[in-house]
Amino acid sequence: MMKRFYWLWLSVLFGLSGANTLATAQAGLANAYTWTFPAPDTIRGADDLVTLLREEIEQVLDAGHLAPIRLAFGDLPDEHYFLYQEPGRILTTLAWAWPYLTTSQQARALAYAEAELEHPAFAPWAPDFTMPRDVGARREWYKSTDLWGLGATFGDFRPRLHTLYGFWLFCYRSGQTDWMQRYYARARDFYFSQHQRARLYGDMCGHIAMARLAHANSDTATRAFALQRLQTELLDGLDVQNKHNFARDGLYGWDGPYDRLPTNDMYSPRKDGWIYRGFIFLNMGPEIARFLRDSCFGQVKAMHEEGKRILPLWWLMQATYFPRWTGDESVGVPSEAFGMYHPVETWVLQTPTSQLRRFMRSSPTGRGDCYWIEALVQTIEAHSANTRWLDVRTTPFPPIIVEGTVSAYELAPRPTLHLRLQPNPATHRVRLELSEPAAAPLRWEARDSQGRLIGTGTFAAGQSILSVSVQPWPRGTYFISLLDAQNSPLHTQKLLIL
Repeated sequence: MMKRFYWLWLSVLFGLSGANTLATAQAGLANAYTWTFPAPDTIRGADDLVTLLREEIEQVLDAGHLAPIRLAFGDLPDEHYFLYQEPGRILTTLAWAWPYLTTSQQARALAYAEAELEHPAFAPWAPDFTMPRDVGARREWYKSTDLWGLGATFGDFRPRLHTLYGFWLFCYRSGQTDWMQRYYARARDFYFSQHQRARLYGDMCGHIAMARLAHANSDTATRAFALQRLQTELLDGLDVQNKHNFARDGLYGWDGPYDRLPTNDMYSPRKDGWIYRGFIFLNMGPEIARFLRDSCFGQVKAMHEEGKRILPLWWLMQATYFPRWTGDESVGVPSEAFGMYHPVETWVLQTPTSQLRRFMRSSPTGRGDCYWIEALVQTIEAHSANTRWLDVRTTPFPPIIVEGTVSAYELAPRPTLHLRLQPNPATHRVRLELSEPAAAPLRWEARDSQGRLIGTGTFAAGQSILSVSVQPWPRGTYFISLLDAQNSPLHTQKLLIL
């Protein structure tokens, strides 16, 4: 029924003027920024930052699913809010980090991402705007006997279509492009439920992601629609004030993404001059930043400079500013500042690499601090000798050289790994079957839902079937990965023991 409604709705949308609409959607600004993505080649002098990045991601992988983090910089229990509560937000961080992870971390990250995508409350297309705030490992460095504010409404209308871009980004940078087909229907339905709210610079990347996913699935109608929506928002975005208006008012006045915290609205006149309203840049990708540099440089630079006058040390999370961020009595700067200032510094202003490094003298606010970790990756990639803009329709994400060593591999054609229970879970045996005999030795490994290694072995050259025994196989979710000679993951498949 849903599928019939979807096609009926598209046919009405395009109707008799479909040809003109399609032509408009395929032209202009949207096409200029949709199909290319930057890829660095050789990175020099960033090995210390790569080590730091791996340490931060290791904490994420060790923790398992992360709950949203509660930020409270004041002395009142109700002056707080939660960050990273959009379902699927962590995928963007893992996608940016992927090329710099060890092969073992990549295998674990693949299993971690798949577990998030398969969970009804954690995947980008989850029905609720926010993830449960009390489910998962805590991000905060401290332990708290009480978790205040579980019923708070702030953040309930924050944009979330950018998580669809995070899904595409993970597929592209990890080489897991078959996921674009596996999850396409869910991604498409999510897009059509959210596209009207994707108006801020940081959320417009959701239109780019949908166009790319639709192209990969030969869905020309959805691709054209996503391009048309992006074209509309790019034209609207030629005036930065238009995006502030939506951040304040939302679609209906009462659903403003950044103006809905009782007594602490981010666009309240009480906060004029006390906080930087760079919320419109949060979650922004390099494509939209390139648009801003090309078309709105003066406006963005003026706004950014004003923001730095308010918070000159925006990058120092421990700075004892009095910015009224989480309340009138609050002191301190949340890591949202990295999500507001750093993409502008990196991609719009193209700040020298030496200065970008200085910003990373700060430290993250808790585990899995997405904005901070993504700023770290962008700083690493600023060390590149050259950056190419690739056509994502025809060019896979290439290997990246870090200090002369290949740190990511283009994945070879991947044999399909089929799983069979033989004859049932009580035997504690699982049949692993390749679609064709291995041309060279291939290693397999089994991990539980927390990423812990519980079994490993090898397919010899010419072998296609193994019977694996891991004592015991308790009920739960497992991830069986196939790895090549360099221990790079070729394929991961989920196994449920019921």
